[in-house]
Amino acid sequence: MRGHDDPIAVNPGFRKPVFSRTEIREIAGAVTLLSVAMAIVLSGGLAGLYRTGPGMFILLLAISAVLIVFSFLLHELAHKFTAQKYGAWAEFRMYPGGLMLAIVMSLFGFLFAAPGAVYINGRITEEMNGRISMAGPLVNLLLATGAVVFVPFTTGILSDVAFMMAYFNAFLALFNMLPIPPLDGSKIFRWNRGAYIAMFGWGIVVLALAFLI
Repeated sequence: MRGHDDPIAVNPGFRKPVFSRTEIREIAGAVTLLSVAMAIVLSGGLAGLYRTGPGMFILLLAISAVLIVFSFLLHELAHKFTAQKYGAWAEFRMYPGGLMLAIVMSLFGFLFAAPGAVYINGRITEEMNGRISMAGPLVNLLLATGAVVFVPFTTGILSDVAFMMAYFNAFLALFNMLPIPPLDGSKIFRWNRGAYIAMFGWGIVVLALAFLI
């Protein structure tokens, strides 16, 4: 999901990936808290934490960090880099309240969060806006598809991680593709309905395959 403020003049210097120190801190905070929340969920919530030893929790935290980086973070960076390609200012900002909600919900065994979004300023046309919005879910769908192909060639914990990678990315793509503002799907649907239908259908197929393999 991405935010959008009033247009400002394009700065040619933004046509390449640029990070501010503030943005790096915000990204690190969001990834860390989301990883902790997911690790708690994988442990079985608050009740499961009592049965999960420190060693196992560290393993689950490492797995969670990989899943968060290769889903949520790459989704947001896809928005950012695409917007910067068009000459716009684009930076990620976390939602502290949304991240705290994720921690609280994880104690009950659920992962639900509004961790943050990429905010954009620039002279963005409707087509550019559609392409910027599409970039995030597209990355998720590519990762989910790759994970689905990879699952049959794995065993043990690697197979579990590949399945979670496929499921989490496909789910994240489909959720963000809902045509409800301010989700990405509302902007993609307004710009190009053919692209929207193709991507949504792709997401459903990948999610179904993740459960069948």
